[in-house]
Amino acid sequence: MIKFVSKTDLLTCIYKVRNAGDKERSNDKYNKASVLVLFINDEIKKNSSILMIKRRDNLRKHAGQIAFPGGRKEKEDLNLEETAKRETEEEINISSEHYSIVGNFPKFFTGTGYVVTPFLGIIKSNSNWQKVLKPNLSEVEQIFFPPTDYLLSPKYHLREKPPINSSMSMTWTINYNNKNIWGLTARVLVTISAGLGLREFPPCDDI
Repeated sequence: MIKFVSKTDLLTCIYKVRNAGDKERSNDKYNKASVLVLFINDEIKKNSSILMIKRRDNLRKHAGQIAFPGGRKEKEDLNLEETAKRETEEEINISSEHYSIVGNFPKFFTGTGYVVTPFLGIIKSNSNWQKVLKPNLSEVEQIFFPPTDYLLSPKYHLREKPPINSSMSMTWTINYNNKNIWGLTARVLVTISAGLGLREFPPCDDI
């Protein structure tokens, strides 16, 4: 169990995860995308949480799913870090002045035709992010903050059959307060847990 995740912890995690991505595939078949895993640290209580969103049920893709802020790379994005920052601001109104990017994981391929680079960041301790945080209601139904000692605990990491509309045969799942976290989002959390030394690494090419 890990209640507090420091910048040093994340740097160590990123280093350990450097070889835990998927094998290279033909990028012509996959759309480039990125997500931002934002940690919120309470320095007084010494606990951490992760910012997550529930996507609206009426979206064309990934409707109703639990996710990190992020999305597809656009032409104007200089790189995938800029994609993650832009999408985060569009989806939850948090600009990059409110957090620091610590680094990124290797690429993960999804069953829906994306190759995703997860970026890890920490909300700045002097930020007034709570005052500006708000969901873009055209895309995001809810913002919530599960604690790391729950999300990263191996006892909550399950291998199950995915929802009926998925092309995967099996997926990682984490159930938090009746919210079913699965697919790439769950795999990223399981990988963070492994990078922090809490469990073994999941297999590559897991999706």
